[in-house]
Amino acid sequence: MDSVQTIESPAYPLKLQGLDRLFDAAKKTTVIQLRWPLVILCSYLLLYSPAAWLDEGQIQAILVFYLLTNATLYFVADESFDSPYFYGPFLTVVLSCICNDSRGLIVVTLLAPFLYAYVVFSSGAGIDPSLYLRIPFPPVIALFYGYFAQVERLKKTAREKEEQLTRQRKVAEEIRRQRERLEVLHEINLAVTSTITRGTILDLFLEKALIHLPYTAAVIRLRNPETAALETAALKGVGAKGLDTSSQPLMFFDRAVEIKAPITIRNVFAESKMENLEFFRHEGLLSLVGVPLAANGETFGSLTFLMREEHDFSEEEIDFLLTLAGQVAIAVHHAELFEQIQEQTGELRRANKIKDEFLGVVSHELKTPLNVISGYTHMLIERMLGEISPIQEKALQTVSRQSKELHNLINSVLQVSSIEAEMLQAEFQEVNFWEFLSELRASYDYALPKDVKIKWDFPPDLPTAKADRGKLGHILTNLINNAIKFTDQGSVTISARHLSSKKLMEFKVADSGVGIATDQLSIIFEKFRQVDSSDTRAYGGVGLGLYIVKKYAGTLGGTIQVESSLGHGSTFTLRIPCEPKKAPFARQQLSFPHEAGTSGGGLV
Repeated sequence: MDSVQTIESPAYPLKLQGLDRLFDAAKKTTVIQLRWPLVILCSYLLLYSPAAWLDEGQIQAILVFYLLTNATLYFVADESFDSPYFYGPFLTVVLSCICNDSRGLIVVTLLAPFLYAYVVFSSGAGIDPSLYLRIPFPPVIALFYGYFAQVERLKKTAREKEEQLTRQRKVAEEIRRQRERLEVLHEINLAVTSTITRGTILDLFLEKALIHLPYTAAVIRLRNPETAALETAALKGVGAKGLDTSSQPLMFFDRAVEIKAPITIRNVFAESKMENLEFFRHEGLLSLVGVPLAANGETFGSLTFLMREEHDFSEEEIDFLLTLAGQVAIAVHHAELFEQIQEQTGELRRANKIKDEFLGVVSHELKTPLNVISGYTHMLIERMLGEISPIQEKALQTVSRQSKELHNLINSVLQVSSIEAEMLQAEFQEVNFWEFLSELRASYDYALPKDVKIKWDFPPDLPTAKADRGKLGHILTNLINNAIKFTDQGSVTISARHLSSKKLMEFKVADSGVGIATDQLSIIFEKFRQVDSSDTRAYGGVGLGLYIVKKYAGTLGGTIQVESSLGHGSTFTLRIPCEPKKAPFARQQLSFPHEAGTSGGGLV
């Protein structure tokens, strides 16, 4: 009996069977179906593709490729679309094109022939000798399409880098321009702030501007405050004669002032309707830009730059020129204010000089008859012209006292005039402070009309040092007279000490009078200041004594301070530098005759 042998075809692996069932349906019909996405893609690219992605030539190439695939389908046999022969190279092309790295392309190139051979030989189909020729086809496809895909990616990367470099160059160029403009602003700022004269400011500005900026000439026009007309204040790079002979070029420069905005002209011969352009033709100028000069909200001039070639002025350039013009406008405005202040200062000095001269003349003229009155009054009191009654003597003493006060007032006015005229200087000489105070004490040895006692307190070993004897005496005399005037009852104490550790000589004048309110202490040393300035005040004077005291103290290099409270008297302290030339020695005490109204407290 013949045995029946069943020959089973080798079973496909489970995975390959599933893959083969997928590919079994892929004949020509499958390829046609795969072409529909390509049709949709081509339609989309034709209608909506951005120009930066695909240009017109690339879109046309895709369409040509689509038409060629249509033509190919009519000439290719169905067997050529069998899955082992068709989809292996097709998948290789896809993988080669989507690999972004060259290492992935190498892997696809090496593995493609092995996978292709494995799939083909495992399919169970008859072995065709031409199959061995098809095995190298996948790596060739991988290298070919992968190469072009990598080239395209490199080109894209190169374009991106080039665009990035272009942006970086633009940024660097912008930074360079900004730095240059800041340097120009700095240079011009240094130039215009180095002087306060308007003419010098404008000349320096134009000089620096034309050195650093690409312009040929510049003109500055300013409004005359008296005539309200615009006048050429400064120019550089062009001749003034051409501007004076024709008014039409000035219309270009003044236009920015009229509209209060920048003006630009690329070519004056092409854009201007004016007939007289001889100035621009003679100077060889073509384009100009003008910006207004304004400060404190007022436009008072224009700044115009001119060039010999046509030039398109950018918005950025105009903004920079506006900044430049603003800086110049502020400098010019400050210069004009300075000139006005100088003129006013000169007028005030002249007026002050006339006032001082007038006061000097009037004071001298008043002192002449006053000296005569004082002299005859003294003669009458001394009975040199005959006997007088007690009532007449008392009246004459009142006249003598008032004459002396008027004489002191005139002297104060003369001293203030000298101080205001800046003629105040110290005349230092050797001063024996003990003898100086003794002489000052002797001048107050007379009866006072008030119940006031004068006390002197200074040691006998005061040093000898350089000082201005006259000014020091005037300071202490003013302080003592002030203390007596504002003390109706009590005492006035004059003391002196040598502060050897501080190299100072200290004088104090203390009284028990009416005192000074705390809020008045800061103003009593000012000119014409009085504690009570009302019309009904109880004490006379014009308020010059303490003003002179402070000025004289400053001239001596010293200080004057006051301590006071209302109703408790005042203490004025004067300190002046003191460097003894030789060691002080004790002096013999002297005694002075006592008179009514004085006290020998601290007598030396």
